Amino acid sequence: MPDSTITRCPCPHCRVRGLVGPVMLITIGVIFLVGEYTRYGFSDLWPVLLIVGGVLAICQSAASREGHTGT
Repeated sequence: MPDSTITRCPCPHCRVRGLVGPVMLITIGVIFLVGEYTRYGFSDLWPVLLIVGGVLAICQSAASREGHTGT
């Protein structure tokens, strides 16, 4: 029977990678919230998603892979 425990990689690169989804969801929520209370809508603010994605990509590429456990 295979071992069913999941080992998570502790390296900074993988930790940043794990934040991409939640940060993008929070960004989408904030964009819709801003659209609800200001005159700016999603059609005006969608480039913020590209900016946040780019910042996360830069952070991920700059993060150390020291201690990476995986392929």
